[in-house]
Amino acid sequence: MNLASNTGSFVDPDFKESADWLELYNAGNSSANIGGYYLTDNFNDKIKWQIPDGTSIEAGGFLVIWADSYNTGLHTNFNISASGEELAIFSASGVLIDSVSFGLQESNISMGRKTDGGSTWGFFLQPSPGEANSDENFNGVTKNVPQFSVLGGIFKTSLNVEITNTFGGEIRYTLDGSEPTENSPIVNGPINIDKTTIIRSRIYQTGKVPGKIVTQSYFIDSENKIGTLPVVSIATNPENFWDTVKGIYVQDFKPEWEVPINIELFENDGSDRAGFNVAAGTKVNGLYSWQLPQKMLGVYFRKEYGEGKLDYPLLFDQERSSYNSFALRASGSDWASTMFRDGMTQRLTIENMDVDFQGFRAAVLFVNGQYMGINNLRAKVDEDLIVETHNLQGQKIDMIENEDYVEAGTLDQYSNFKTLYMQDLSNQENFNAVAGLMDIENFTDFMIAEIYSQNTSVDHNIMAWKPQESGKWKWILTDLDRGFFQTREQPDKLLCE
Repeated sequence: MNLASNTGSFVDPDFKESADWLELYNAGNSSANIGGYYLTDNFNDKIKWQIPDGTSIEAGGFLVIWADSYNTGLHTNFNISASGEELAIFSASGVLIDSVSFGLQESNISMGRKTDGGSTWGFFLQPSPGEANSDENFNGVTKNVPQFSVLGGIFKTSLNVEITNTFGGEIRYTLDGSEPTENSPIVNGPINIDKTTIIRSRIYQTGKVPGKIVTQSYFIDSENKIGTLPVVSIATNPENFWDTVKGIYVQDFKPEWEVPINIELFENDGSDRAGFNVAAGTKVNGLYSWQLPQKMLGVYFRKEYGEGKLDYPLLFDQERSSYNSFALRASGSDWASTMFRDGMTQRLTIENMDVDFQGFRAAVLFVNGQYMGINNLRAKVDEDLIVETHNLQGQKIDMIENEDYVEAGTLDQYSNFKTLYMQDLSNQENFNAVAGLMDIENFTDFMIAEIYSQNTSVDHNIMAWKPQESGKWKWILTDLDRGFFQTREQPDKLLCE
């Protein structure tokens, strides 16, 4: 068995990464010593990587080898290409023991022998490294996807949607946000849409892994109730949000797990399709705000869901068009008031101050067609924000929250910086040492924004960052939901001299 596109299903015990892997099986009746044998991904290079001396596989046993180019222990000096590859094992004397060639592999769908040690290969939805192959296997993978006559969007009147398939197989669909299964209804004619509806469909072909799910959201807004804000549509199995045990939206504690979703953004500007329509994951965010009726959600683009990132200019007040994640914030302490204090205060700094900010756009959120209120589109305060904003691709950064939590990198350099600024800064030498490590102008602008807005939650919302190899510590504005809550009393008179 092998998996050339492992996106989180299995993590190797040495480097804690989701790497490519392959599995060797000993079909014999006694232990097999394979130390000195060779593995390769090129039939013309028989000795590309040598299995370490002393490596053996017990009778009827399995050995997992990680193809990640680390070239140490049971880690090869090559990777397995998900676009197609050839693998072979040779004896120490160069005799071919076994080989296989394969084409494009889908994420987290492994290829292996249907019966351990057998001659027939198949595909497995449940990879099983180190264990016997599952009895549930397929002869191939369905590549084609359903075609919709009308793409999702915001409509004033009802419409009919036809779903077709050019290359054969049954089209199955759902209307409640859930993922279609082999038991879902089969498309047998146009689907009439006379109210807000989420259609999810996929193709099933006999003996093959089901095709990818295609999701389209149709909003029927004859009375203009949606308004002019952008519309975000999340589709997911209903139990992911509402089940009493595993639903992320209904717990009396903050659920830490992430659930798979499809997410679409409609700019609501008259365009005939979504700005983006992609698979992702979501979880509840916020230190305390999870207790509110309306949750803050983080949206995460990971390889296990699809492309692994969002290529779209999500926030118009930021010069970036690529996101590993973003936030759907519900404004925390400002939830029952304006819902824009944080976004407004951060935007006041755009042309006037040298301080990083999250960006802001208000949007209307729907989950499985159900109205969830206004959630603000925001960049998450993470490594991705800094790398994309400052074009630091390929560079390592340290990012420290509240002086002790490592968001990215290590705590080492910040600890040294903290030791310095705790000294007597009235001493010019001490001050100069601190000034050499921090961006004074940036920190001043950060403090001005916090003081001007009278933000009372700054104590647990401090994020500092710097490139590991150079530069100075800078600070990022985040969570000013408690700003501008206290009004200043107007003095009886102005004293001027």
